[in-house]
Amino acid sequence: MNIGPKSYWENAGAVGYGEAMFGSREVERHVNRRLWRIAVEIGFRLGLTSGSRVLDLGCGDGAFANQALAPNFAAIDGFDLSEAAIRRAQANAAGPHLRFAARDVARMPLAELGRYDGAFLIGILHHVKPATPAILRQLRGVTDRVVVLEPNGNHLMRKLLELTPDYRAAGEDSFRRARLARLFAEAGYHAVVRRRLNLFPNFTPRPLFRALQPLEAAIEATPLLRALCTVELCGFVAAQSEPG
Repeated sequence: MNIGPKSYWENAGAVGYGEAMFGSREVERHVNRRLWRIAVEIGFRLGLTSGSRVLDLGCGDGAFANQALAPNFAAIDGFDLSEAAIRRAQANAAGPHLRFAARDVARMPLAELGRYDGAFLIGILHHVKPATPAILRQLRGVTDRVVVLEPNGNHLMRKLLELTPDYRAAGEDSFRRARLARLFAEAGYHAVVRRRLNLFPNFTPRPLFRALQPLEAAIEATPLLRALCTVELCGFVAAQSEPG
């Protein structure tokens, strides 16, 4: 039954996103820890430092902020629509330099937050697709650096899965790569980093994961095979800015 995106994410926030979204804890740990580490590395490549103030827009249950951002940056503000997820984020907060609040990221006025050194948008934009152009225009007013993780919308299996009840319940509607790049360009950003990564959809069975994991790096490094990767991980900077 399609319970609707808001209900889905409230339920996911209550149990934890890792529990709700992955078929195996082993797959969840591999995928999240690896992609989160690379996202932070991209942030440093864009010019962020350990003293940076960063925004985690669509922070979910705070796992990314608490585990990946907290050890690396001086101040982190996380916002998400799900009140259950925010309660979990606050309960697990890694220190006083993290702040979480329940807000509708598709409608909140970002200018009221002040300036940030950078922003992380980890798997949020395809859930608020109609609002994405407006979000990015607002974001341009508060930061020059954005790290984005989104599903690979050019992946045929991904687009087929988005027709299924479970994916529709979560509001899944991925961007094609060219469309996402165009939206950022229209908002005044250009891409510094664009990578296709990760071989494993969330539902990957543990035996298949264990069999294919040794091949993941080689597939990511091979242009003809890279289309099999499930994730786009990008770093954008303001059009007149350069990292460093």
